[in-house]
Amino acid sequence: MAKATIANGTIETEPVGAIHLTLQGKGGVGKSLVASILAQYLRDKGREVRCIDTDPVNRTFAQYGALGADRLNLRDEHNRIEQRAFDSLMERFLTEENATFVVDNGASTFLPLWHYLLENSALDYLRRNGRRVYVHTVITGGQHCSTP
Repeated sequence: MAKATIANGTIETEPVGAIHLTLQGKGGVGKSLVASILAQYLRDKGREVRCIDTDPVNRTFAQYGALGADRLNLRDEHNRIEQRAFDSLMERFLTEENATFVVDNGASTFLPLWHYLLENSALDYLRRNGRRVYVHTVITGGQHCSTP
């Protein structure tokens, strides 16, 4: 359910139970920084924010102590999504109704997580259950992207 508020003459919709995922396949591009800024912004707006760090290699998001991010390992030893861990994450999304989630995902689990979300229609399931999912990514460049 969304709550409408009026600010500066415009109506803003604040989704309750929104899920924000930071996803990017390249490491070291600032995913955790984006997630931490987003979490702070949402808290400043009065949201009840739950932070989750799913990066198995660099737990940067969990190291921002003030955010109180939970650490969750979503992959097994073969870099596949661990079904039980993913199910517990989905359960949290569905049962903590008033919480807004910010999930920082690492580069090494980007493809397995995204594939798993799509393969299991998880985004559609969350949407049908009243959750709005936002995917945030950092756009990167480099030598291979430059024009002569």
